[in-house]
Amino acid sequence: MTKRPPHVTVADVQRFWEQHPLAAAAIDAPPGSPEFFRAFSELREQVEPRAFQERFYSYSNYPGQRVLDVGCGNGYVLSHFARNGAETTGIDLTRRAVDLSRRRFELEGLRGTFVQASAEQLPFEDSYFDLVVSVGVLHHTPRTEVAVQEIYRVLKPGGRFLLMLYHRNSLVYRFVFPLARALKPSVRGKSQEEMANRVDGVDNPLGKVYSRAEMRELLRAFSEVDVRPECLEAAHFGKEWVGRLVPAAIRNHLAQYVGWFLYGQAVKEASGP
Repeated sequence: MTKRPPHVTVADVQRFWEQHPLAAAAIDAPPGSPEFFRAFSELREQVEPRAFQERFYSYSNYPGQRVLDVGCGNGYVLSHFARNGAETTGIDLTRRAVDLSRRRFELEGLRGTFVQASAEQLPFEDSYFDLVVSVGVLHHTPRTEVAVQEIYRVLKPGGRFLLMLYHRNSLVYRFVFPLARALKPSVRGKSQEEMANRVDGVDNPLGKVYSRAEMRELLRAFSEVDVRPECLEAAHFGKEWVGRLVPAAIRNHLAQYVGWFLYGQAVKEASGP
């Protein structure tokens, strides 16, 4: 997996994301406005279509159960669980994300709890949650393995963990990044690790990538582990127009092998009799 530079700290990561709320640079509307949340939802559903979300998140399967989102962003994922009757809690490293999540829930008339905290030190008791979700987050924290241990700790026996990390053996990382480093003056001389960081902004201090084997190793304490790549957008071919020349059916097929997102599902083994 990508190794973090020794000087990158949780505080460094926090500073970046405090100044750059999730997807805010791609949305014209002011963060926290109804227009912002609508635009974000549209962007998210281009990457994770609703059919995929229903299959992966299974929003309707957790009424009355405790669901935690580690790195809740602006509350998008949790809002779907809350709408389906789950008891929802979100944590995020930044105050900005916590405020945005609360605002989304307020606008949508939903109930949820939001706390500013690090994934590496969750402020919850052992065996508390039925489901923990962390999508596109844990590759940004310096000690990802510690965060996974914390998630295991707060899950109930039999509880499920859903996560997404960036995929090392993706078309983006194995082909597009090296080609860009060779051809684009603005990134010539950058390392593969620096290219992964830049996905979320040129000043982003940390963005790690994982192979399927490396994700499985992260999840070694869990049972029923399933790991698979997804998501190969037209833009992931380096130039969007190039990707659009590839039929969607072929892109969807290739995504199972070289997609940019690596999704995992795992279960904390239930206690014995």
